[in-house]
Amino acid sequence: MALQRSKALNLGLPALVSQGSLALWGVISILIARQLPDDAYATYALARSIEIFAGLLGGGFVLQALFKLGSEKHSTQTSATANTAMVVTMLFSILVSVSLLLFGGILNSFYPEISLQGITPIIALVVITGSLAHIPRIILLTRLNTARVMQADLLSFVIRGGIVGWLIYTGTLTGAVQVLKATALANMGAFLLNAWNIRHIFEPWAGVNRVALKRVLKFAGYSLGTTFAGFIYTRTDILMLGKLAPPEDVAAYSASRALTSMVVMVSAAANMVLMPIISRDWTSGMRKVVIKTSMKAIGMVQLIQFPVVIALVVFPRQIIDLVYQGKYAENWPILAILGGLALVRPFGSIFSTAGAAMNKPQYSFWSILISALVNVTLNIFLIPSMGGIGAAWATVAAVVSGAAAVMYLSLAHWKREVSSE
Repeated sequence: MALQRSKALNLGLPALVSQGSLALWGVISILIARQLPDDAYATYALARSIEIFAGLLGGGFVLQALFKLGSEKHSTQTSATANTAMVVTMLFSILVSVSLLLFGGILNSFYPEISLQGITPIIALVVITGSLAHIPRIILLTRLNTARVMQADLLSFVIRGGIVGWLIYTGTLTGAVQVLKATALANMGAFLLNAWNIRHIFEPWAGVNRVALKRVLKFAGYSLGTTFAGFIYTRTDILMLGKLAPPEDVAAYSASRALTSMVVMVSAAANMVLMPIISRDWTSGMRKVVIKTSMKAIGMVQLIQFPVVIALVVFPRQIIDLVYQGKYAENWPILAILGGLALVRPFGSIFSTAGAAMNKPQYSFWSILISALVNVTLNIFLIPSMGGIGAAWATVAAVVSGAAAVMYLSLAHWKREVSSE
């Protein structure tokens, strides 16, 4: 028991600190919302959603393959697979970045009330630097080196948070371009530190090969579907609000999401550790412990986030009024809805990771596809009449349906495999 606690502390605490740096960025996001006028903040929120989408298509979905396949039992083929995933990631990031440069004008014309002028080239830069930063980061995570990942994550926050924080302090923050430039600089700082930290475990001599490419593309294919559908049901609310609602609704909704996003980081920290642990247990024949490990992770996540969730649900008006100094106070129901939803998210998130670690990434794809269809459909009907509150309820329906689906599929697969041993 002491050994297990020591392992959880040594691996889990740095992961939690890493995600805590993202939570601290959530604080900066709140300050951004407080300083920028509604139209500028709506532009920032939309640009942020486009940035995330471009990053996912620009190699982010391949990084999932790198994380899973690189976490398997160490061998020359595992290293070759990891190398192949790195190359494929960079190719996709270059492709998406070039597409942003070529078709940025079309994207800008799609949102006549929100100007994206001059923003898409900076997003392209963020995509490239983000891929560079995340590749060595994932390699470190496959070796469960969460302490060194934490170092780079903290460095990234110091650079990005320091630049944007100074702009806020001096009153010179004017819009999304400044934040995106700070993000690109932070990515480069994290890349340099992560690249230095993997110098002893990176194995370029293993090369790349067709077998590795086939495995990477097969896993990445499911990851692409999962990533795309996941983006639809987590970010389509802001994109559709930008199209169907006035800028002030986009700003109010994004402000509430900035508060609840800090809670979601706890699940992300758990997944940083769970993927390599479950993947190795599964491929090493220790399959019976997988669900127990997953449920323990969910319990720890709920224990950590429960007090914050209760505060968001019980005192949403007071919190949003205090944090944003009177702005968006009339939209407190959005914060209460999204805050309560944080209790459901860990089930879908952690079982998606468990399913992928059990070599079933398609389970996450199928469940998120269901969620995406639910979310888009409800957004179409609810946003025109209810604005941000309608988008929040659509997100609730999407998350609940996705969590139920991936839990059912993963548990059924686990039972079949364990019973056949």
